[in-house]
Amino acid sequence: MKNYTLKSIVVVFLGYILAPSYQTNVAIVGAGIGGSSVAYYLSELYGDKLDLTVFDSGPVGGRLATTHIAGREYETGGSIIHPANRLMVEHLERCGFKKSKSHEDGPFSMISNGQIVFQASDGFFDKIKSVIRYGLFSLLKLDYFVGNLLENFATIYPKLEAGESFESVAALLDGMSPISKHGDSSHEMLQLTKISTKKKLQELSISEILIDELGMVAAKVNYGQFPDTLHGFVGSVSLAGIQGGLWNVEGGNYKIPKCLLAKSGATFLPASVNSIEYTNGKSNVTYHLLDNPNDPISNEFDIVIIATPLTIDKTILKLRINGEDQSFPGSFQRTLAYIVHGELNSDFGDDPNDNLFFIDKDDVVASVSMLTPVNYDPATDHELPHVFKLFARQELSKEELGKYFSKIEELQLIDWLAYPNYSTFAELASFKLGENLFYVNNIEWAASAMEMSSLAARNIANLVGQSILDNTEKVSNKKPSSQDNNTEL
Repeated sequence: MKNYTLKSIVVVFLGYILAPSYQTNVAIVGAGIGGSSVAYYLSELYGDKLDLTVFDSGPVGGRLATTHIAGREYETGGSIIHPANRLMVEHLERCGFKKSKSHEDGPFSMISNGQIVFQASDGFFDKIKSVIRYGLFSLLKLDYFVGNLLENFATIYPKLEAGESFESVAALLDGMSPISKHGDSSHEMLQLTKISTKKKLQELSISEILIDELGMVAAKVNYGQFPDTLHGFVGSVSLAGIQGGLWNVEGGNYKIPKCLLAKSGATFLPASVNSIEYTNGKSNVTYHLLDNPNDPISNEFDIVIIATPLTIDKTILKLRINGEDQSFPGSFQRTLAYIVHGELNSDFGDDPNDNLFFIDKDDVVASVSMLTPVNYDPATDHELPHVFKLFARQELSKEELGKYFSKIEELQLIDWLAYPNYSTFAELASFKLGENLFYVNNIEWAASAMEMSSLAARNIANLVGQSILDNTEKVSNKKPSSQDNNTEL
């Protein structure tokens, strides 16, 4: 009897030791900054409790991309990062990368009706010129407004680090809004999404010329849109760049998503996801590998995180939730980036490093800026090829390009849907589409930026944490009974 009992104990003990622990299967659709960030955060927070698979039909990095021209490599996608973007700074540090100064953080000229109306750099006399043109109080009010926004924004970081989560974009913005003296949210950040940037700046008694010039530059260059079509929150994000210190990643911003994906330990599948069928907490993902497009594969996942835009102009992915086809309102803004190896027209001055901003609303060109190679080394790069990026919202003919360039040796066109068209803004929807179904890119309707995607990724990692723990507990509670063990013996 003693031996029989001892054998039973040994078998039960070995059963616990040798039985494979349950891993929650997680699919992440999209390997841009949002998808790679959520993969990293899930791996960091929950480790071997989950099995991650990341799908993408394009290169890792998504809208963070580069191109080669004139023998060097240049940013063509998301290119600037603000010094207050804490999550992007942390990504940079954990990957061991270095910052390089953004080409957009330098001297500039504003052009209206073909004429330069204002020029500035970082010099003292240029600051005096700004005061004379825009008014001291308007400049101070704008600086205070942007500074206050960044302070409020920063309050969300410790909340997310402590494990707090927010089911909707609206709740996330409320989470970074100041608390009133009665202990309630002021809804300050959320309210910015319900008013245009222009109207908000007018409420602050900021001068019309500042709104029409600096406000137009921020909106048009960063989002290809205007102060009266951008809501106040995304407009404020675009204005934050006036504080300077903008940077990008040495070697290319796309290196961060690649690094995060590698650190996550996720399985990466170069595949196009055709459909997601979500029913009662489980998702069936149908996809085809890029090298075998005629052989669809279906797998079931415990949790699915969609990290790619779902508007009809951005995806072919079909999503069904409990038998109903889903559609997502809004559209994305078409942006054309002309990458030109050549010489700038002398009408715009003799300094090729000058950023040219075209502030007329009916001018389809937003800016022309000289680019710096992503691997620029000031110690060895004494002479750089003259490579420019011209942003426009519609295609330009060779004759039209000739207005800006006296010589074009090489030309590339990057035609893409870069960020939401905020005039089609509907609402700030939920990150949670179902019990175990999440959507990163709803954050873009608050503001489209690398930091915003990283923020949404960290928030979703917190949201899925309970689902992971729930699945683990369900399996760990299935203990073998002594009757089962006795039968085995």
